[in-house]
Amino acid sequence: MKKPMKRFLLLIAGVLMLGFVTSCKEEGPHKDDIVKFSAVINSSPTVPKATSSAQGTGVFEYNKNTMELKYNINFQNITPTSVTLNAANPAWERGGIIKELADKPTGQVSGTYKLPNLEQQTQLILGMMYINVPTELYPYGEIRGQIIADKIEE
Repeated sequence: MKKPMKRFLLLIAGVLMLGFVTSCKEEGPHKDDIVKFSAVINSSPTVPKATSSAQGTGVFEYNKNTMELKYNINFQNITPTSVTLNAANPAWERGGIIKELADKPTGQVSGTYKLPNLEQQTQLILGMMYINVPTELYPYGEIRGQIIADKIEE
């Protein structure tokens, strides 16, 4: 191939590469200020094991700028002594209470909790936090739900 043809092909290849690079958009959960999470709350993940027909759901929104976690938790067929936000490492083990979200609630708990540090933010993002709903019969938790990031739609 002659030198002018090589230069022309290199120029075309360079223009194409520049076009590809500039057309890429950096998107994803790391770019959004609000990250959404959810939890399915039942007795199967409790530690120690509990047997219960109680169940519930949790919907969460985490604002990365303010470090605030908004929560809306619903449950039925249970009379809890409290609803707590816990963290465990590894995630399937029993962990310590981070925050009591409600004392003797009935059916629904909602509010906002400001995560005080990056450690708790990391625990939330990595799926190490869970909602625990203890009762008098099961003081370590009758039902529990791991807080997991929702799938990102493309």
